[in-house]
Amino acid sequence: MKKYIVSLALGLMIIAGMSSCFHHRHDISIAVSEDEDEYEMDADYGKSKSHAVQVYLNNHLLTNSNTSVHNGFVDDEITLDDESTFYINANPGELSIRINKNENSEESCERVKRICEDIKVIIEDN
Repeated sequence: MKKYIVSLALGLMIIAGMSSCFHHRHDISIAVSEDEDEYEMDADYGKSKSHAVQVYLNNHLLTNSNTSVHNGFVDDEITLDDESTFYINANPGELSIRINKNENSEESCERVKRICEDIKVIIEDN
């Protein structure tokens, strides 16, 4: 009887632990903040979306820079050929992009905003 109770308790703990792991794969958190000085997007998402986000960033945002997202990682202040500068921190399942509006043209800021909107769609797409 004691073995049965221990086995049952162990089984329930394993099931609870596994369901917790599966649950977190689908948690998505996207926060966008903007004021007169800065635009910022922070996102937490399932690691399964990391490759799609990485490819999009490399093809649409980092095309004119010496930096690219490799293996889902980048943490750098980026300066593009047009002298636009922004900060990006990407890890598998996490992304932060920040652009200072006072140091960049309105066109550059709008470009970063559009790219962030596209990334939100990629992340939210099931």
